[in-house]
Order: sequence, then structure tokens, then C-alpha cells
Amino acid sequence: MIAPVRQTLAAVLLLLACAAASGQGVTSRTVVLGQSAPLSGAQQALGEQIRDGALAYLRRLNDSGGVHGRRIELATLDDAGDPARALANTRRFIEEFGVFALFAYPEASTSREVLELAHRARMPLFAPLSSASSVRQPGRAVFTVRAGLADEAAQIVEHYSQLGLRRFALVRRDDAGGAQFLAALRAALARRDQPPPLDAPIGAPGPGAAARRVAAAAVDVVIVALAQPPASDAVRALRHAGTGAQIVATSAASADAMALALGADGSGVALSQVVPPLERIGLPVVAEYREAMEADSGGAAYSAASLEAYIAAKVIAEAIRRAGPAPTRDSLLLALEAMSALDTGGHTVRYSRNSRRGSDRIYLLAIGRDGALLH
Repeated sequence: MIAPVRQTLAAVLLLLACAAASGQGVTSRTVVLGQSAPLSGAQQALGEQIRDGALAYLRRLNDSGGVHGRRIELATLDDAGDPARALANTRRFIEEFGVFALFAYPEASTSREVLELAHRARMPLFAPLSSASSVRQPGRAVFTVRAGLADEAAQIVEHYSQLGLRRFALVRRDDAGGAQFLAALRAALARRDQPPPLDAPIGAPGPGAAARRVAAAAVDVVIVALAQPPASDAVRALRHAGTGAQIVATSAASADAMALALGADGSGVALSQVVPPLERIGLPVVAEYREAMEADSGGAAYSAASLEAYIAAKVIAEAIRRAGPAPTRDSLLLALEAMSALDTGGHTVRYSRNSRRGSDRIYLLAIGRDGALLH
């Protein structure tokens, strides 16, 4: 049996020692990227998926000679999903270890304080796995790979409006992230002269009250903008309340995790995600990703999160190649700005001097009668 890819703490510390010795995370043999992610706690599975998806690509790359003769290494420090620990890890990456760039932080690790610290230090932060508008503010150092909240809201509205559905409801967290999605959804509907959505934030008791409110309003489409597992709880509550509306969960829920949690109970639920469907093996990047994950972990850990990290690793590796045989952080930023269109294998990312948003692509899937994802 093939052992899953894992990095021990000793290996991570050795990588960071090499980064510290080089000043900008580049030696004659390595380029070191720093990642803060939850490798323990409630979000451990997500953190491991993100790390392992990136490592699957980097191992494939390094085994073929790396970039300009250097291995690209990923050093991941555990933050247990705690923004304060993520900030402390980031400070160590910047001030103590001097990594080449920050890479693939999940949403919980990408706080306003982390973004401000990276900006002040002129440290590139590539591919935060977050749809929040905060990582898409003007500034030179932060580059995203995935579509944002506004893209997701707009494309969901466009899809269902083309089917003649006009009345939307939103089930969301009662927090800043939920408010951001509400604002994006309101704007998307206003552009089509459609009525504003019914807003149904979830309170402390759970999704029951919000679900009953939605069911009583007789809307056409319910958007569930929640992470998993609250997202599947909300879907069950909506079904129990008797809504006949189409239910669509956003990428925050993770389509594969939602399908697994709901099984056949999720039949007919639509899901959006920011990377191609894992079953679309006709796309070269999906086939390549599955082959790499099979080699590293026996294929047991396919997920949208690990595919996104795989694509992100592929893009930054190409940017490092274009940055030249003696890469610096400035040459990396220039290489990214000049990356007008990079086809990663059926999924294209684009940047420019005026845009750090690599993709606005959303893929819509659905859960079938047997609980399997359909695309």
C-alpha cells in the first residue's frame, strides 16, 4: 500500500532553516514556500487536503528536476484554524525564516491582520483558498486562483434566472462573511432588475427557524452559503420545513463533503465549486491530479480543496520558472503580472498588472438519487 504524503515537524523545521539561511527562501537547491493551515482541530481534514494536494504536484515536479534545477518545497505550520496562531506563523515565516512566498492559506488562516502583515513586508501571498472580498483588495502582493464571492453570486443568479426563476433566498452565517455574500447577491440581482433576496441568517439555535422562514416565503431558489457541516444541516432543515425551492450550496460547503454528508437525502441539491469536477477526467488537469494523488496516497483523498491546491502549486511553479534562474520576490510578482493566460490543463488562470484575480470560473454540480455527484 502506498503511504500518504506527510511532512514531519522535523522536516518542516529543516526546510525553514534553509529558508532562513538564504534570506529570500531561495538556495542553490531549493525554493521554500510557507503555509499556515489547520493540521489539528476541527478543520484538520481541510488543512491536510490543501497541504497534500500541493505536495502531490510538487513531488511530481521535483521528481522531474524541479525548476531551474531547484526543488520547490512547502513548509506547513499548524494553526489549528486559529487566526491568532496563523498570524504568529506568518510572522515567523516573514521575520524569522524569510520564506520565498506565502502559499495556499485556507480562509480561516487568511485574516485581515495576516493580509496587512504580508502587505507591509512586501511578501507575496499566493492562492489564499478564500472567496472573501478581503483577499481581492487592491495591492500588489496577493494573488488569488479561485473565483470570489461576487463571481459565485453572479453566476448562480445567471444560471437560475435563465430558467425563469427570480425569487431568491439566502441562508448564511450571521457574521461578516455572510454579510459579504448577501451584498454580492443583492448586487447580482439588482443588475438583472430582480427583487432582493430573502435574508435568513442562522442564529445560535441552529437552522430550523431560518428554514421555516424560507419555506413560508415560497421562493424559487435557496442559496446556502455555509461551510460544512452546517451546510448539510441547513439542507435537511429546509427539506423538513417543506420548501419546494431549488437548493444550491456555495463552494464554501465543498461539494464532495456535502454529497458524502447528505447521501441520497441530498438528491436534487445543486452545488457550486471553483475548480473542475473531480469526475471530469477528460480534463487534463483533473486526470493529472488524480494520477498524482494516486501515486502519493492511493487516491483515497480526492477533494475539491486538494485539487485547488494542486492547481495553485502548478501556477506558482510556472511563475517561479518565468521569474528566471535567480528568482526574487520582485521577479516572481513581475512574472505573475505578465501571466495573461495559463492553461493548467482545461482550467485557465489569468493575471495582469491591474488584476490579481486568476479565475472567475464557477462549476455547477448536483447530487443524484444515489448520492453521487453529477456534472
